[in-house]
Amino acid sequence: MKEGANMRLSGFRFPVPAVALLALGTVCCSAARAEEPVGGPEQAIQAASENGTLLYLVFYREADAATIALRDTVKATADQHSGTSWTTVQVTDPAQRPVAERFKVTRAPMPMVIAVAANGAVTGAFQKRVTPEALAGCIVSPKKAECMAALQQDKLVLLCLQEQQEQPLPAAIQAWAADPHFADRTRVMILTMGDSAEAGFLASMQIDPHQNEPVTVFLAPPGIMVGKFPPTATKEDLAAKLADAGKCCDDKNCKHNQQSKNGATKPGKVTR
Repeated sequence: MKEGANMRLSGFRFPVPAVALLALGTVCCSAARAEEPVGGPEQAIQAASENGTLLYLVFYREADAATIALRDTVKATADQHSGTSWTTVQVTDPAQRPVAERFKVTRAPMPMVIAVAANGAVTGAFQKRVTPEALAGCIVSPKKAECMAALQQDKLVLLCLQEQQEQPLPAAIQAWAADPHFADRTRVMILTMGDSAEAGFLASMQIDPHQNEPVTVFLAPPGIMVGKFPPTATKEDLAAKLADAGKCCDDKNCKHNQQSKNGATKPGKVTR
């Protein structure tokens, strides 16, 4: 992988891991460690989750020049953005190695940094070098982090964009959630289009927050936008588009896969 590349986990401009899933004081460098935060990375992860902050995890083997440069970039970025924190993980330290194993980076080129949202979603991963702008891009809204976490758990996501939280879900979404074929592997979420905290997320999906008609955005792992569906769409429309995207299921006899191959099912009004 090219140095500085972001191992993003998703399509449609969605930072998603090649593996799906604070402020800790002054940096202290030595020949053995790039930094020894008080409490260690496990405590930092717990604190970030409890405090609702984004955590940058700097993984390294040796405190060489590349590690120190990466750490300094991460520290400077965290200092400039509230709601973020950082810590280091030395993969050769038996006490810290379980964190590297959890993120499946024990054999990855080092150093590297992984950004983790408060809910555990990985919002970005970079090897060797990274810019402050790229790190800042890992700061995502709560609903986007929720979607990313579900996708990284290999779940389908039906994101219902509505004017009010209390609005009834579209009939197709209700039918989908009640279908045993889809229910267990789908997460249905509601996002109110007037939520200013989600403005950037809506823009990334090319959704006008001032539009009058609700819309459902259908996402599939690792971060594919299957389509955008109006309230008039049917469950069959959603299933057909999912099969067309090759994300329905592994069952060759599945009726949705068969219809997709035969071209028998033509979705209604669906916009990408």
